Amino acid sequence: MNPVQILQQLVAIPSVNPALADDDAIRGESRMVDFLEPWFAQRGFRTQQIGATPGRPNLLVRRGPAAPEKILLFESHLDTVGVNGFEGDPFKLRESAGRLHGRGACDTKGPLAAFLAALDEDVLAALTDARVEVVWLGAIGEETGNLGAEEAVAAGLRADECLVLEPTSLRIVHAHKGVCWFTVTTRGRAAHASDPARGDNAILKMPAVWRILEEEAAEAAARHPGHILGAPTVSVGTIHGGTGTNVVPDRCEIQVDRRLLPGETAADVLPDLRARLAAVPGGVEVALLKDGLPFHTALQAPLVRRFCEALTAAGQPPTVEGAAWCSDAGVLSSACAETIVWGPGAIAQAHTVDEYIESAALAAGRDTLRRFLLATALHL
Repeated sequence: MNPVQILQQLVAIPSVNPALADDDAIRGESRMVDFLEPWFAQRGFRTQQIGATPGRPNLLVRRGPAAPEKILLFESHLDTVGVNGFEGDPFKLRESAGRLHGRGACDTKGPLAAFLAALDEDVLAALTDARVEVVWLGAIGEETGNLGAEEAVAAGLRADECLVLEPTSLRIVHAHKGVCWFTVTTRGRAAHASDPARGDNAILKMPAVWRILEEEAAEAAARHPGHILGAPTVSVGTIHGGTGTNVVPDRCEIQVDRRLLPGETAADVLPDLRARLAAVPGGVEVALLKDGLPFHTALQAPLVRRFCEALTAAGQPPTVEGAAWCSDAGVLSSACAETIVWGPGAIAQAHTVDEYIESAALAAGRDTLRRFLLATALHL
């Protein structure tokens, strides 16, 4: 099957995360489910819609024996980011100089198209007699969290191995950081700026907050020396405070990005930060915005080794690395013995106004996945 033609069909289906668009004509993932469910059913997959979010189903498909020796899970998120400012029609795949442009072409409809194209007649025939069950999860809500993956795990999804399809430039990501986004709000007392001593400036309390955030991250880094993912990090992304030049501000809020290493969770980090920030005069409020789990699969794991062999057979370098970003792999790794993230396309192209995937990378992705599926089927 031609992955470009499949990608053209997928890009033409609007599936913008509902939090990132106002137009109902492009919001939500259900149109992707409407297209993909019969697509898989026609190829012998058992299909099931699961989840707990009204109007936003996750799609789970299975093919294989009732009592498999191995369950191999593939996962794609169905949502994309918004389309404001996109160059050209975001829902019409456009080719230019070997690049295929369109919203989701890279993140992550391109990797999904490569997977669908890999399910050709030879692969499906090999899977018919194999002792492995191949499962694919189409998950909602990844662009604003890990909603679909969380719902699937809560519904009982389990697997021996998991391959999360994301643009990794054809490199195997065997570990990535988690993320904890939160707000920190300082309080003060408003007063006329002509007599600032009568007020309590909330903005001026933020330097103390920042020092505490840096100290916590530095101490966390000291507890994880030489980690394959580097050190935990902290960054302030936004700051809002005050109502006017001539008013002493009584409120200031920052949004913070704290990256987590395996073994760290938002549930651990935030209580510690609240205790530390209690030293800031006037009190500080800390509120979680979003969290995502880290994951780490050993370099020597059989899944990593076998996928390296598939890359080599496809003429691609078997590069294995860690990543600072976060994906559904953090959640799914809690339900799968071994997990990796992999796919064609470059993460630098995700979310851009000219999002694209290179046609050569798309073809390489299809070839690699096809070889991996055939090898898995033939050895079980």
